Amino acid sequence: MSLRFEQPVIDKTEQSRTHIGITDAEIVQMLAAYRLFGFWRIDIETGHFFASEDVHAIFALPYSDGPVNLTELMSRIHEEDRSLIAQTFKEASRHGGGFHFVYRVDNRLGGYKLVRGVGRFRDDESRGGIVGVTYEFVEKLRVVCVEDGTISG
Repeated sequence: MSLRFEQPVIDKTEQSRTHIGITDAEIVQMLAAYRLFGFWRIDIETGHFFASEDVHAIFALPYSDGPVNLTELMSRIHEEDRSLIAQTFKEASRHGGGFHFVYRVDNRLGGYKLVRGVGRFRDDESRGGIVGVTYEFVEKLRVVCVEDGTISG
């Protein structure tokens, strides 16, 4: 599986959105409407992993707003990819960088689906740790229908 380390996101030039008038909350809502797109954080001091509802859905785990059961989560990842993930987090903590990686997650149907993780180390007033997003490559579009009460014929 592929792994790419890169400069931390904080070193990139921010894209301007002020002329568009879109908020961070709206961006998150639109990303979540497009596909399973989850956010997570690892607390380095405690080793606890916290994740949004979509991360739980990607790994077919019951949702909880407390720490995720890492043993159960890791058991859903292809055996060959587990060491890559552990090494990635170790390197990100050691060097303070950002990363991208692709790995296989049990699809609960006898096979695997491809999942991408994007994250970065943060060492600031927010207590440090690693933050990131996880999403599926295989699209499971969420369909929303808006009905206006008219019938076209």
